[in-house]
Amino acid sequence: MKKPRNSLPRLGAGGASPALQYGALLAVCLFAFAIAIVYLYYFGLYNTNYWPDEGRYIAMARRILTEHVYSYWGEGSDAYVSFGFPLFLTAGMALFGADVKGILCIKILQCFLAAVTVFLTYLLGRMLTQKYSVGLIAAVIIALNPVYYLYTSRLLTETFYFFTMMLFFVVFLWARRGEKLWRYALAGALFALTVMVRPLIVVTLPFLFLPSLVERWKQWKVFFTPVLLFSAGFIAVCLPWWIRNLVTLGQFIPLATQTNPIYAGLAPNPDAMGLTDPGSFMGNLKLLFRLIAEDPVGTLHWMTFGKFDIFFMQPVAMTPETISTFMQGITVWLGLFGALRTLFTRRYWGPTLVFWAYLAASFLFIPVSRYALQYFPFMAICAGYLLVTSFSNREDP
Repeated sequence: MKKPRNSLPRLGAGGASPALQYGALLAVCLFAFAIAIVYLYYFGLYNTNYWPDEGRYIAMARRILTEHVYSYWGEGSDAYVSFGFPLFLTAGMALFGADVKGILCIKILQCFLAAVTVFLTYLLGRMLTQKYSVGLIAAVIIALNPVYYLYTSRLLTETFYFFTMMLFFVVFLWARRGEKLWRYALAGALFALTVMVRPLIVVTLPFLFLPSLVERWKQWKVFFTPVLLFSAGFIAVCLPWWIRNLVTLGQFIPLATQTNPIYAGLAPNPDAMGLTDPGSFMGNLKLLFRLIAEDPVGTLHWMTFGKFDIFFMQPVAMTPETISTFMQGITVWLGLFGALRTLFTRRYWGPTLVFWAYLAASFLFIPVSRYALQYFPFMAICAGYLLVTSFSNREDP
């Protein structure tokens, strides 16, 4: 009988010694933390020149602490954004203070989370492929990308989301490869938290359990028990938010009321075309179909190649352009080729399908270069896999 892979991977299994492997991984993570601190120092430890969204999040967290009102705009209770990042920011201010010194402490915490995310990238790559080299290459690719450090110095959703996202995928894979079903409840709770930081990842939900469904076809009890536990963990985290919205706002709001990122992504300049935001997901979807019917070539080009260029090909301001462009090119092109390769393997088609579904969903929204960063850890893992297998005699089936 095949013994289940019931634990996280350990260093030293084949290849270099455990000490050398631990040392290399630790050096990469410390490098990431150090560069994040350098960026923070460069942009001003007590900088109060906030970006628009950043300033609103900071004001929102302060309102929660002082007025006990959850409001993004400051005009009464709302559910314009989901609770994940505002409550993270509020907890940080409650712990460190709401002044500039407290905000600096939160930014230092984000530097630490960035380094942990580099480690989680290694861990996910190692768990997926059982190859230390794949995980380390992926971690190095992320650690060398200066764009990530730009956002550790800003109080926006990026850094916290990357951390919760990667932690979720690691825990979910840990649950799938073990026999302890409570891990699925933990994975569900982490998925809910990640969704409540940035809702887009919810599109991966139908694909997460697809490999289990294929493997356990007609073994319904074995299949549905993890699904039910995962759902229980998800509901446990989201239920207070749903109840709050029903009681305070008088309506069921599962995620948030913000829809303008979809509307703003329907065309390069929707307002100049005389369009208006329908204010709902279904309304924006109908508007998209109308635009496709009126101009199929132009609309489809914009929704695919046009957005791809903005997401992945444009240089990012306030970063070393040569380094960031080089690392972005390596991550995107090697990652996409690696993801195409793994999609047609028996072992990796399930995780790769999750990635492609997640990536495809982004093209429904406004194209902003920082929205592409959430895909880079997975692209880095696929790039590492492509490099390792290309120079290895052994091919995964």
